[in-house]
Amino acid sequence: MIVSCTQENLAKGLGLVGRSVGTRTTLPVLNNILIKTEKGRLKLSATDLEIGIHTWVGAKVDEEGALTIPAKLLLDYINTNNDKTIDFSAKDLTLHLKSEHYKANIKGIDAAEFPLIPEVKKAESLEIPVASFLNAITKTLISTALDESRPVLAGVFFKAKGNTLKMVATDSYRLSEQTVILNKKIDNEVVFIVPQKTLAEVGRILSNAGEVVIVSAGENQVEFKLGETILVSRLIEGTFPDYEQIIPKTVKTTVVVKASLFSNAIKMASLFARESANNIKLKIEAPDKVSVLAVSPHLGDNTSEITGQVSGEGIEIAFNAKFLSDVLAVINSENVKLELSSNLAAGLIKAEKDNNFLYVIMPLRVDE
Repeated sequence: MIVSCTQENLAKGLGLVGRSVGTRTTLPVLNNILIKTEKGRLKLSATDLEIGIHTWVGAKVDEEGALTIPAKLLLDYINTNNDKTIDFSAKDLTLHLKSEHYKANIKGIDAAEFPLIPEVKKAESLEIPVASFLNAITKTLISTALDESRPVLAGVFFKAKGNTLKMVATDSYRLSEQTVILNKKIDNEVVFIVPQKTLAEVGRILSNAGEVVIVSAGENQVEFKLGETILVSRLIEGTFPDYEQIIPKTVKTTVVVKASLFSNAIKMASLFARESANNIKLKIEAPDKVSVLAVSPHLGDNTSEITGQVSGEGIEIAFNAKFLSDVLAVINSENVKLELSSNLAAGLIKAEKDNNFLYVIMPLRVDE
């Protein structure tokens, strides 16, 4: 293998695949990045056996070849090297690197030992605008379960039909649903669950993905085509809960408040809610009064009063402050709408003028 590549292109490509390198593994080759030439192009690959990433890098290929190189050393070396162009070749399981001011020889492992990243047998492919997909990832990841005692809740549920994709996540205390319009209509309904870790990685890569992401799911794997990068991941097996039945249908109180004021009031209350598992109370009174309260037996108490548009019945209801702050951080709306029915029923939070996103949050029981 003989290749010449700009430091900028090589550093960018290594950065894309580097986070999928195995870290806790007894298989040494998983600590490596596969450097391979393919039809006159330079291909970089890494996998931890759950996620695999390929990316193609612009380079001048004079001789084909392949070798795996320890990821951390290679990343650090290329990122530290400030020469414009780097030439490298592989011989006797060693990568020889040369640039204007630096030379290095890095020992590797035979490319034949690198695990094969599977090709996904595609049934339907979803073409999704990058901006819409990144928005959906951001809004659904906040509701995924952190523990994996119920694996289906540790991922995001995809349900596509016609030209519509719904992405849904829940940890059983809250739920996010984002509707995305596909670029092309699909013939058959598609459902699958993508691990939280996978979508977080996809979101990280999206800024380099161009305008469209192509998502293709097979029986056990899913593929994300992101410009010159392909990410393959396992899917979560199991059936996602029938989430639609927990979305509130009855509304007795509607509140519209300025998102920034509401967010700051919650942050103030959360300072006093640390001893009570982040429990805060909302006291809503028509026509325009919204109070956010928190009480701590040892620290004291706090009340914030903001104005809003209140219609329907007055209500007092308690929520987890973190769950409210999480959604307000991603909702991207000047005003937010709360729809409530009782202090024991789930509440619904939406952007005032966007019906494509909804957030269900379960109330907390508190002593009067």
